[in-house]
Amino acid sequence: MDVQLLDLLGPGGANRLDGLTSIAPRPDDTAWRSWVDETVVSWAACLLADPALAAHAHQALAATEHHTDTGVLRRLTDPGTHEVQAAVLLRHPDLLEPVAALHRSELVERLTVTGAEAA
Repeated sequence: MDVQLLDLLGPGGANRLDGLTSIAPRPDDTAWRSWVDETVVSWAACLLADPALAAHAHQALAATEHHTDTGVLRRLTDPGTHEVQAAVLLRHPDLLEPVAALHRSELVERLTVTGAEAA
């Protein structure tokens, strides 16, 4: 029964993401790949690709009870030189867009950000 509940409610795994990014998984990394949450990966891609959306997410977090220290989020909203150099390919729209597009509308809806859908 636990396995059936996990299939119903758990993370979807990396299979669909692999197809979108044309990545062939290695046989030795299959265990953790089943725990990948596609929505979280998509939202992360949205925030990496769109600094304005990341700033709105930062503001939305600051208004919640989950706000503790958002200084670590500054790398998304105000990346330093090291982050900019390291993220040239990571933030490339051609690489991010297929994944970001999966769940962008849900993220925007939850953040109630007007006009942020055009990334």
